[in-house]
Amino acid sequence: MRRALVAILLALTSFAAVYGFAATLSAGASPLGAGSGAVASCQAGVTATGASTVVYDSISGGYKISGITVEGIDAACAGKAVSVTLTGAANGILSTIAGVIPAGGGSLALSPGATVAAANVTGISVAISG
Repeated sequence: MRRALVAILLALTSFAAVYGFAATLSAGASPLGAGSGAVASCQAGVTATGASTVVYDSISGGYKISGITVEGIDAACAGKAVSVTLTGAANGILSTIAGVIPAGGGSLALSPGATVAAANVTGISVAISG
């Protein structure tokens, strides 16, 4: 009986400590925190999209991603960094390709540094930062 009482007391103490720590997280000027907030965007209306180009790879005997084209980029995003992530099963990252948006926006062609089998790609994500 005494062991059960001690176990319950420890469980309640642990829960209170974890709850207290979680309640102190907030979004703000501190270097580490949690929360959400609106940020300004250079991409006003149309969403930038990514499309892949595939070619047959005779070495692997299958199709591979030979390039990614990001289109519909606003001119206000010129000079900003863009990151394209190719994802596969369970949203696992297959490759990340970085570039800089050209003057005037428009479109940007990127080439993956490593071979990525087209059959493994289930998603393309585009992020503009800077």
